[in-house]
Amino acid sequence: MEDAVKRFVWPALKTLIAAIVAVALVKIAFFPSQNDGTTADISPGYAADVKTATVATGSISNTVTVKGHIVQDATVEVQADLAGVVDSVAVEKDSQVNAGDPLLYIKHSESQPPATRTDENGNVTQTPTEDKVTWSTIYAPVSGTVSPKVIKQQETGVGVVVATITPSTYSATGTVSAAQQYRLTNAPTAATLTLEGGPAPFQCNNLKIGTKASTSTTTGGDGSTTTTSGDGTSVEMRCAVPGDQKVFAGMPVTISVDAGSASDTLMVPVTAVEGKVGSGFVWLVPESGDASKAVKTAVKLGITDGTNIQITAGLKADQQVLQFVPNKDTRRTGTPDTCEPDNSACYDSEGKEIL
Repeated sequence: MEDAVKRFVWPALKTLIAAIVAVALVKIAFFPSQNDGTTADISPGYAADVKTATVATGSISNTVTVKGHIVQDATVEVQADLAGVVDSVAVEKDSQVNAGDPLLYIKHSESQPPATRTDENGNVTQTPTEDKVTWSTIYAPVSGTVSPKVIKQQETGVGVVVATITPSTYSATGTVSAAQQYRLTNAPTAATLTLEGGPAPFQCNNLKIGTKASTSTTTGGDGSTTTTSGDGTSVEMRCAVPGDQKVFAGMPVTISVDAGSASDTLMVPVTAVEGKVGSGFVWLVPESGDASKAVKTAVKLGITDGTNIQITAGLKADQQVLQFVPNKDTRRTGTPDTCEPDNSACYDSEGKEIL
């Protein structure tokens, strides 16, 4: 009996088990379950546990901070406004001048025809006349250290650089990113400067924001011109340092610009809005609270503090919106310090999306 079990039963069981395993493998390989993957077929951004945010009422301020340096204001070229001869130079090289001080005098002489006189006998006589002389005084346009570029009795022409002045004034400058430019469309004329290791924060005036000059032209003493070109794409913030503040060129500085604020206003997280300037879209959750049925809704946008953004139209207080824009589960990347043409996203200096 034991021999029969070994010879017939055990081989049969092994064959049956092998057949079952083979059938199972075939089913897995060629006939997968029709129910597999159904839970993954969900529209991106509409998962059941998607986060929502409440349209809140509060205060928001748009303060833009730019890192930069203190620079000495650029040398100013003083040009002649009259063609003629330098009659005299009123200043010495490297002397200090104030705005409005005379620098040099230019004399322009024009020959005049002789005076003709005819006597009673018809004799004509000519008497030389003095030349017509025109004078021009060249004044210092700014205060600083002057360096004359011409000497006495040197001929000069209109537009020729006759002196340069290195101002004793300073400015704070810093590069503005594309995203910051959108936040500074209504920038004020003043900013606050904070210097590392310097005086207490103070206000600077004459705040200017704009593209750096793409070309600059310099006129030499012989009337020749030299033109240098730049890319014209870098945007600079520049603010004049008051004369009573002690600063040095090269000092690191933080420029803070208060570009507006609002109180008792509607706002939502910036992550909830597609678009950052002027207008955009949010996904409004219906009153039922079903986030999977959120509706894309147009809104008008105001200022932002980088975390929240003001809603000026399109929503009401206490409504619910998706906290994150659908289909944006990952942080986008793009060209550093730029924005998308439709303003749907802006990128920082490392090319990462600013959320």
